[in-house]
Amino acid sequence: MKNLNELSATSFGKGSKLQLIEQKTCIVVGIANSRTRLRIGVLLSELSEYQVDYISSESETGKLIEEADLIIGAGITAYEGVLRRKPVIVVGDYGFGGLVTPDTFRKHYNNRFRGRINGAKEESFSLENLEREIRKGFNLTFQELQMMSNQTITLQNI
Repeated sequence: MKNLNELSATSFGKGSKLQLIEQKTCIVVGIANSRTRLRIGVLLSELSEYQVDYISSESETGKLIEEADLIIGAGITAYEGVLRRKPVIVVGDYGFGGLVTPDTFRKHYNNRFRGRINGAKEESFSLENLEREIRKGFNLTFQELQMMSNQTITLQNI
């Protein structure tokens, strides 16, 4: 996973000019509900340290998830993100589920990554909560992400 605002140096041509290229942390948003997508877009537009990509078709889902550093979504998008060892924040038709962690994974899985457990349809959420969960998501370790991915595979085969 990239560090926030990681800089990489690349050498081009004979003159050995050094060009610094800023690589922003990539957040992929995969939410079908236009109202929820707009609310998330408002917050992310204020956080300039992130590159934000929106999934607009099923055919690009896999590629964008693979390139992402963090996923915000629901259903199959969240499921695929966990499977590919990405931090996932569940925001769906049933509200704000929050960051998928080893402690919350099983509940989110059983809820099919649809939002808050026992949440109401079209439930609203605080943008401050989303921002806090984004920051927490980047603190998950590879081992935690691997464990949740393995659990997904195990549950899938039951």
